[in-house]
Amino acid sequence: MNKQLLKDALLRSLDEEINAALVAAGEAHATASHGENKPENQYDTLALEAAYLAHGQSERILQLQQTRINLSRWVAPTFNEDDSVRMGACVVLLSETDEERQIFIAPLGGRELDFEGQKILVVNQEAPITRRLIGLSVGDEVELTLGGRSAVWELLAIH
Repeated sequence: MNKQLLKDALLRSLDEEINAALVAAGEAHATASHGENKPENQYDTLALEAAYLAHGQSERILQLQQTRINLSRWVAPTFNEDDSVRMGACVVLLSETDEERQIFIAPLGGRELDFEGQKILVVNQEAPITRRLIGLSVGDEVELTLGGRSAVWELLAIH
């Protein structure tokens, strides 16, 4: 598995999120500054609420942009089959019912990527699932809840 390509896919996903936030911030700013939204009385708060929303969106954009900078500088480590799971690992899990899942532990999580025809769950170090996986090796088993159901999963591979 080429983790640089996986990281590039993660960066593209983050770029899409940044672009959506930019559009939302622009709309909130336009609403806040539109002449028709000037308050007519002390209870008319549409422009004020839109201004708060625009500010919040701007803060979110700054956070996302900083996350992107940090992620672009991050180098995902390489793993051998005898290594244990740590930050940067992409693991392949097999359930008792022969369902296969891939999980990538990266600085940015909370998303699922379509990568090389497979769905890869991306989690960060703070995710509960990560805490369960850290330190495991190929052949180890772990009980995880994925997709709303709990099952025992075997660690098949680590990349």
